[in-house]
Amino acid sequence: MKVFCFLVSFFCLYSVSSQSKSELYIKQYSELAVSEMKEFGIPASITLSQGILESGNGESYLATEGKNHFGIKCHDWEGEEIYADDDKENECFRKYKKVQQSYRDHSEFLTTHSRYSSLFELEITDYKGWAKGLKKAGYATSPTYAEKLISIIERYNLQEFDQEEKDESLREKHLFVTHNYGFPFAYGIGLNYMQMDKYFISTDISSSFVFSGVSVGGGKHLFDKFYAAMSVNGIYHGYTNNYKHKLDVGINPKLTYVLDKKNKRILINAGFIYTLEEIKNKNIRATFSLTYLIK
Repeated sequence: MKVFCFLVSFFCLYSVSSQSKSELYIKQYSELAVSEMKEFGIPASITLSQGILESGNGESYLATEGKNHFGIKCHDWEGEEIYADDDKENECFRKYKKVQQSYRDHSEFLTTHSRYSSLFELEITDYKGWAKGLKKAGYATSPTYAEKLISIIERYNLQEFDQEEKDESLREKHLFVTHNYGFPFAYGIGLNYMQMDKYFISTDISSSFVFSGVSVGGGKHLFDKFYAAMSVNGIYHGYTNNYKHKLDVGINPKLTYVLDKKNKRILINAGFIYTLEEIKNKNIRATFSLTYLIK
């Protein structure tokens, strides 16, 4: 029983230690991986998971003595060399002066070799496709290489670092065509100019079975992804005493939440609209809409 308890304690301590080392590696090199992603289009999750796996959390012989974190062999390398056992004994690997050089060489290695070209047709967030593609292209000989990368990525949520590139592309985009769905207006189309974390300006034409309208408005950033918004609406409707259509004016204060999902931006709007004249015996109506921003 004592032996069993000792073994359980040993493996638990080993697991915690290993996890801590991986987390330290991620903390130390995540910024570098994201920087490479922005320049070369390689998911940071893939770079980090390969670094963790290939370098043993930065503690392998190649990593400590040669600053080689990705197990890249010499091939046509003209720089310094370091030798270690791999598939064969005493194989030649590339040696660097700094870890940053290893990360940069990894990026250039993938972008300049044609067998990896199909990977760059994948979405930056498709880490599973990248992992399987690396194995298929022959980056490593292990038959479970892709599964190992995916396991590391999901264990430490490394895919979150890939969102930075996606969010950055959305941040750089300011003018969007919009499609709106909700009530009391069923559908609308318009334009939205957004400075993320600052403000947005919008205009749209919308309609439903009983209402049609045009609006101009905007929103100011409150906190996180919430905005205080307001629009002025011209509303064309037929709810009059003589059933003739007329134009009314409405004011629509609302709270807007910005949702970024799968490289798309959606504004979730909830509020109420106040009309200067009663429409169907009411001046106030609840409003809700989803605004899809199309790049």
